[in-house]
Amino acid sequence: MKLGFIGLGKMGKPMALNLLKAGHELAVYNRSTQVVAELAAAGASAASSAAEVGKRAEVVFLCLPVGKDVKEIVAGEDGLLTTLKPGSLIIDHSTISPADSREIFAKCQEFGIGFLDAPISGGVVGAEKGTLSIMVGGAKADFDRAMPLFEILGEDITYLGDSGSGEVMKLINNLLVGITNAALAEAFVLAAKSGLDPKQVLAVLEKATGDSAMLRRNLPNFILKQDYSPAFTLDMLNKDMGLAEEYAMAQGVRLLLGSLAHQIGREAAYSGYGAEDMAAVVKVLEDLAGVKIVSAE
Repeated sequence: MKLGFIGLGKMGKPMALNLLKAGHELAVYNRSTQVVAELAAAGASAASSAAEVGKRAEVVFLCLPVGKDVKEIVAGEDGLLTTLKPGSLIIDHSTISPADSREIFAKCQEFGIGFLDAPISGGVVGAEKGTLSIMVGGAKADFDRAMPLFEILGEDITYLGDSGSGEVMKLINNLLVGITNAALAEAFVLAAKSGLDPKQVLAVLEKATGDSAMLRRNLPNFILKQDYSPAFTLDMLNKDMGLAEEYAMAQGVRLLLGSLAHQIGREAAYSGYGAEDMAAVVKVLEDLAGVKIVSAE
């Protein structure tokens, strides 16, 4: 199949490589030309614009940072809608607001082009291994058509309903991530201030009701190593928490815990930790408590 991929960042690049490995033709575009050259060396064809990708592909994948970028790539002056043929399909793996996603869906319909919001979870490792969780909204016929491609990229693929439903699901997921991220940091700062060894605390929690995927992610990989090289930056989490708050407000739902977690995340970003992994939210709480989470070993 003739595919396109736009947005070759930490998640997009390995996803694009998996589509290539599956034997598909792939045209790629990215603001950074270096990663385009890397994909071209792996067998993709380099494009100089989104419109050029649209000329070469029948299905185009997007993996972009914010809704503004998605709108520009799809409907901008040199966007996909200027060249994609009717019957083509755009699959958007970006995390953006449900309202933006529905707006783009409606615009694509005017051109006879399908649009699926299909945000992802599973991190860089999941992108590399093709084991992502993919949450999909849009027309069911488009989802069915895309399923063989989704199966290259992920293991847990869920159709959630009309346009925007995938984005709603992703915001709910990341709302929980943000709350848990802050709660773990707070709990381990308290443990450190109390003189408990964080490795022992981790070992106990892994077998207790306090266990969670975020615990197993943040503690051994970031906090105990004191290495916050980003897998998912705090700035990106803060962006998603803001989207969740915005969406909840539109639904008449108050996010009491979510707002507090977002406030802590923003404080950590203001303190200079925004470009680090989201687990670095612990640093602002360590600073406030005057303690460092360090194992006795």
